[in-house]
Amino acid sequence: MEEEYLQILIKKYINGTASPAEREELLSWYRNKTDNEFLWPYKNQYQEKKAKARTLQNLQQQIKRQSITKRRIVPLYYQVAAAIVILAGSFFIYQRSINSTPNTRAVGFTTASTKTGEHKVIKLSDGSVIWLSAGSSITYPVVFNKPTREITFEGEAFFEIAKDKKHPFIVNAGKTSTRVLGTSFNISAIKNKQAIVVSLITGKVAFAAGPSQLKLLPGYQAVYNKLTNAVKQESIPNMADVVARHNGDYEYKNVKVAAVIEDVNLNFNTHFQVAGKVENCSFYGRLKPGESPENFLKKLAIIENATVIQINNSYTIKGGGCD
Repeated sequence: MEEEYLQILIKKYINGTASPAEREELLSWYRNKTDNEFLWPYKNQYQEKKAKARTLQNLQQQIKRQSITKRRIVPLYYQVAAAIVILAGSFFIYQRSINSTPNTRAVGFTTASTKTGEHKVIKLSDGSVIWLSAGSSITYPVVFNKPTREITFEGEAFFEIAKDKKHPFIVNAGKTSTRVLGTSFNISAIKNKQAIVVSLITGKVAFAAGPSQLKLLPGYQAVYNKLTNAVKQESIPNMADVVARHNGDYEYKNVKVAAVIEDVNLNFNTHFQVAGKVENCSFYGRLKPGESPENFLKKLAIIENATVIQINNSYTIKGGGCD
């Protein structure tokens, strides 16, 4: 983690403005710095609050005593970070007091990710199932034991969330959050894409991005523009296509060829290239489960009146005559 960003996280934690995801990120950083496990050392939150204030006061005094030079500030800075994260860690991970019970113990988080061409099925402790597409990652608690079931996510995935009216499920993706009780939906929050799209299949969700909020019904999707921060609601072009993707069935309807090739490369770890007019042509077609990407590319070329050039294991589609 870059020092400047780490300093921002620490400052937000001290000020009480850090989000749950940011607190967990800070905690994860500390876990990687040490193998020690910290136990909850306080009998109640009042003692914890006093200890935290006392620690911060001591740290501030240490900073004043240090010479303001880069060489000496950097080691001290990491001491500050470690001390603060210990406090966070004691609260979030190994919470233990005299009256502790299994229902009040905090637990750790885990992260699952996929590489290009890789897909995973993640089963959460509450019975929810997540189909993680290629190039995606998700961070979630080993066990849900808080008022909300909260995770962080990037990439694309299909979610089937177990119903629990008392414990809403929240997906944090970038600057957006999707809140549900029990439903199925798809989220596309790919890092290099301009938009985050939440497509609702069943149930209800509340979508939020800053001050903008939407309540979605089945058949609709929320689209958040990362550049303009604008949020809009629109109908899903084809719900069946959204559901089919997590089963390896990729249907493209009125999608630019360049976007189709990019999607195939990501999900099948291919290295197809596109050149010429064909890249802007609209494509209607399907890559069926079990079908080879190479065969699909040749089929696409026939439909678009283009040519596939193969050199060893490299494929390029070029030409085309669409306007």
